Amino acid sequence: MLDKAGMMTLNKSIVKSFSFPVGFFLLGCLLLIISGNGHEFASTVSRPANASSWSTSNELIQAFTVIPMILGSCFLLLFVITFSISYFLWQKINVERLP
Repeated sequence: MLDKAGMMTLNKSIVKSFSFPVGFFLLGCLLLIISGNGHEFASTVSRPANASSWSTSNELIQAFTVIPMILGSCFLLLFVITFSISYFLWQKINVERLP
């Protein structure tokens, strides 16, 4: 049986071991949202100062769409890998603590 101090240590270790995977997940989701709005970001970046009309190249739109999508997918894959490893190690520690 774990006492209160043991539970606090266990909770801190859980938060510490799962913080990187959660960070990768949030970053991946953010990049996928940015890639969905790639056209708007590209037109904002390519706008000259004091211009009432301008054109945005198709390559710039593709860059603002495809690159964040690839990075977001990589971060989500990294989330799955790191979460699996953290969960496996967490389960291994819990099994070792059983009487």
